[in-house]
Amino acid sequence: MEETADYGGFRAGVTYAMNTVVEQKWYGENADSVYAGVEALIRELEGGLSMHLPKSEIMAINQNAGVQPVQVSQRTFDLLYRAKELSNQSGGSFDITIAPLVELWGITSDHPRVPGEEELAAALALVGVEELELDTEGRTAYLPRQGMAIDLGGIAKGWACDQIRDYALAQGVERGYVSLGGNLMVIGKKPDGSDFLFGLRDPQGDASEYIGTLMLEGLTMATTGGYERYFEQDGVRYHHVLDPQTGRPAESDLLSVTVISPDGTLADYLSTVLFIQGREAAIAVANEEAFSLVIVDREGNVYLSPALKGVFTPNEEKTAYHFIYL
Repeated sequence: MEETADYGGFRAGVTYAMNTVVEQKWYGENADSVYAGVEALIRELEGGLSMHLPKSEIMAINQNAGVQPVQVSQRTFDLLYRAKELSNQSGGSFDITIAPLVELWGITSDHPRVPGEEELAAALALVGVEELELDTEGRTAYLPRQGMAIDLGGIAKGWACDQIRDYALAQGVERGYVSLGGNLMVIGKKPDGSDFLFGLRDPQGDASEYIGTLMLEGLTMATTGGYERYFEQDGVRYHHVLDPQTGRPAESDLLSVTVISPDGTLADYLSTVLFIQGREAAIAVANEEAFSLVIVDREGNVYLSPALKGVFTPNEEKTAYHFIYL
């Protein structure tokens, strides 16, 4: 706890929420209160957005599919509105009504399984974000067919990072970060003026191995890969990133995609979409101003956006990888 004495306040800790490990680290006189406030905010967001918690707004929408519209909080409505917009922009690679497929495979549950063709076809028929009705005036959401359901797992953590940033900045936070599984949000620099450094996981190694480090300030980072949540059956590995167009785990030529952006919602969404769409699609947008990419393909190539020069430092011990700035 030397940091407390040196910098006027410090609080760090790890909890579990939103189906992932949550790590916080805050500096400053109000570090304790900010830590508690962020933890409470995450629990509040989870309570509204989970498709499994019985009192969540998403659960209410799903239970009322084909029955009636459900009025939701402004915060949930805003997320649904943006998530539908992004889904429509994805060309079919992202769809928040993917829940029937997620439940069918159960990849993140205790009993994952490979579904039969008829089951898969029936679940696929229930996926269609264009059918989600959002009434801005009444602040309601409605799925018109029974069996349809929303799963915000591909975007909610990045969006939560944006909400946490807004809260922390409103509390006067000048430095710290929060990690929500594969999503990371950073404010400022370390108290000594140096940048926060984060290792980028090696998708072919264990959780302690990294392919390089990134300096982040005022940004969010989201990573999608098939290496964390999966199951194996008959010698085949099935990862958790489902392609809404096929109903199956995405057959990607990538091992992982990392998106760095000031917009956590965009970063979370894009990491999923680009992983599903593959190397060619990811490389094609690597020069965009709104975000930067670290793309790891199955051939050992690591493609990096030009904006990451001087920000990303390769791990020289990872000789199996070839680092390429685009």
